[in-house]
Amino acid sequence: MIICYTGTGNSLQVALALKERLGGDVVSAADLTRGDCRLEHDGIVGIVCPVHFYGLPVTIVDLLSRISFINGTPEIFLVLTCGTFTSRADSEAERLLGSRNLKLDYVFSVKMPENYTPLFRVPPQDKIDELLSGVDGKAEEIASIIRKRSRGNHNSNKGPGFMTGIARGYFIRGRKTSKFRLNSKCTGCGLCARICPADAIEIKDGRAAWVKDRCDLCLACLHRCPFWAIERGRLTRRKRYVNPVLDESR
Repeated sequence: MIICYTGTGNSLQVALALKERLGGDVVSAADLTRGDCRLEHDGIVGIVCPVHFYGLPVTIVDLLSRISFINGTPEIFLVLTCGTFTSRADSEAERLLGSRNLKLDYVFSVKMPENYTPLFRVPPQDKIDELLSGVDGKAEEIASIIRKRSRGNHNSNKGPGFMTGIARGYFIRGRKTSKFRLNSKCTGCGLCARICPADAIEIKDGRAAWVKDRCDLCLACLHRCPFWAIERGRLTRRKRYVNPVLDESR
């Protein structure tokens, strides 16, 4: 089983590449957190997710705080996707799993295109192509390490640990959905509501509406809106990003 959390599709691409090499099903972390998080496994469980402000996504924190297995303890691996580095996100996962009497056996990271557009620019297309074309090779490397049972922290993009402490405070304060803006292009198609991992969006009177005060801030709604109807600050009016592996029917 590979548990995947994705906003723009980067982590999904990595999860699918690992599935080809390790087997098992790719399951949605958001779907699991809507249940009791009691899972069955076939010996090994993977978690693939992006780094949000140098920490774990809110949905992954929720999952790891409640996860349990009904058929014994599996090996667990974590793959963090990031635009720059992961800082202490892996330590956060280790701590949360430890609180459930579970051990994080392997840690990896994969650099993917940056897409937090309220602060950063999406890379140029040639850089995007370079990063995405490297996923299969990185997945093969990860799978080889797992097959050899070379347990340990293989995170090659950790970076400075102090960034987690600095950025997470901003993240916790900044998750307010009131900062999203809906322009006149919204058609009420409902895609944003279907893909929101926090179930924070509904369609009301033919337009998207945020129905919770806070969300995961994954920006799936913003990037994947086919009409560019969602904004979060002036800088988000420029280039959007969706990984080509993503099927918009999800």
